[in-house]
Amino acid sequence: MLVLGLFPKLPDFTFMRDYIQSFVDLIHAANLAISIPVAGTCLLLIIICYNLRAVWSVIMWVVRKIPGVS
Repeated sequence: MLVLGLFPKLPDFTFMRDYIQSFVDLIHAANLAISIPVAGTCLLLIIICYNLRAVWSVIMWVVRKIPGVS
C-alpha cells in the first residue's frame, strides 16, 4: 500500500464523457444523412489527391534544379 501511495493521482476524466457522447451523437446524426463508409471513402480520396499534388510539386522542384531542364 505504501508503494501505491508514491504514484501520482490521475486526474478525473469524467467531464470527457459528455464531449465524447456529443461526438457520438453527431456521428449518428450524420449517418442518417450519408453513409459513413461513403464519407470515409470520399475523405480518403481527398487526402490522397492532396498528397499526390504535394509530391508532384516536390518532384518538379527537383527537376527544375537540374541544369538544362526546364
